Amino acid sequence: MKERYENLLENLNLVYRLKEQAEAAQHQSELMLRGVRSVLDAESADDLYRRMFRNFHNLIPYDICLILEQSEPGYLLCTSATLEPVVGERWQIGEMLKKVINGDTLAMFNASVHPDWASVPLPASANLKSMLFSPFIIKDELAVIVFAHTELGFYTQEHVQIARRYREFTEQTLLSVSARLLALESEQLKRDKARVEQSLIASEKMASVGLLAAGVAHEINNPVGFVSSNIEYLKQSLPTLNEFTRHLNALFRASDDASRLSALHQCQQWYREHDVDQLLTDISDICTESDEGLQRVADITTSLKSFTRTDPKDNEAFCVNKTITDTLPLVRSELKHHVDILQNLTEVPVVLGSPRKLGQVLINLLVNAGQAIASHGAITITTGTECDDAGLTWITISVADTGSGISPKVLDNIFQPFFTTKPVGLGTGLGLYISLTIMKTMGGDIKVTSVVNKGTTFTLYLPDEDTRQAQSGASCSD
Repeated sequence: MKERYENLLENLNLVYRLKEQAEAAQHQSELMLRGVRSVLDAESADDLYRRMFRNFHNLIPYDICLILEQSEPGYLLCTSATLEPVVGERWQIGEMLKKVINGDTLAMFNASVHPDWASVPLPASANLKSMLFSPFIIKDELAVIVFAHTELGFYTQEHVQIARRYREFTEQTLLSVSARLLALESEQLKRDKARVEQSLIASEKMASVGLLAAGVAHEINNPVGFVSSNIEYLKQSLPTLNEFTRHLNALFRASDDASRLSALHQCQQWYREHDVDQLLTDISDICTESDEGLQRVADITTSLKSFTRTDPKDNEAFCVNKTITDTLPLVRSELKHHVDILQNLTEVPVVLGSPRKLGQVLINLLVNAGQAIASHGAITITTGTECDDAGLTWITISVADTGSGISPKVLDNIFQPFFTTKPVGLGTGLGLYISLTIMKTMGGDIKVTSVVNKGTTFTLYLPDEDTRQAQSGASCSD
């Protein structure tokens, strides 16, 4: 009976021990899960480290906590800490750290009397009394986590056992931190890339304005010049018309037949001598001419204003054909002396994006096409729609020139940043790269075909509404 009772008691104790182990394992799993989830939710590096050290505090209390990683022979480097000034400090590997690196978890019950304390690079103002050192593996290398407390003898053998037991938690947390840091860096790189691209787009736009400025100024000066000349002609004609009006008033005021006959004779004589009929025809012609000239100025300034203004949003619905007609006045002066611009614009659906950025792409392609035409040639702009193999519909804009063409060796590199075949000072090598970037941001693409000494065709592709939705659906499923 007694033996059976002892066996039962032993089995009961075993059950309790197993229960404690299970509860400890469950607690460890929950702690690790919460800790990893917390770390992976961090939105910035600072937030990431705060969460990491908060997780460690749930494990072992501390006043200061820091991470030491392998640096150079004889030293460890503090890579992160709750006390900012100690980050970047080198810790000399003494007897204590050497034991920790060899796998021991150790505590300093009274740090100030330990032989290694003199070399510990922690500020005296922190008034630290006890420390706990625990080894772990991070990035396939052995590192050390240090817990420090201001209370003398705070860390006991119980804390040493806790640190040993939860070493896996520590390693998993640090691995999660490394993974999240890489993710944050990737996100930051994407944001930095987007900012650089926007800056390059703005700079290229201003470069285009500078390139076209002389021609645009000439296009404006011509009509302004003849409008000014016409106004001068009108000013010179006014005295003649005023004098003719004076003779008419005398005729209207005549009170008898003799006076009326005399006034009528003077009117007729003035009319014939000053050819008032032709003068009125000339005035009508110059008014029409001036109106056309001012409309040309208005078209150019409207195009320039539309092109240079900042987009309030990059996702507005716009008409591709209108963007083309709004852009042409800006390049006409650059091309009109040696290039015929032909338009074959068909009705196409509206697209979502930035009409000003599309105009920037068109200006770049048109100016490049004009520079590729040595003597005299033509540029044909065509719009239409095209279905791909997946049945998706694309709005297309082709810019075809009769220029010198692009050699096959060069063709593969034309969209690379800073690649140019133009002489120094005539090209930055960013135009086509930025054009492709703009098209990609609008969900589109650019394709090019070229035959040397025959010509080049650039085709822009923009998605219609159904294609854009299909693209969005594919992105979400990916």
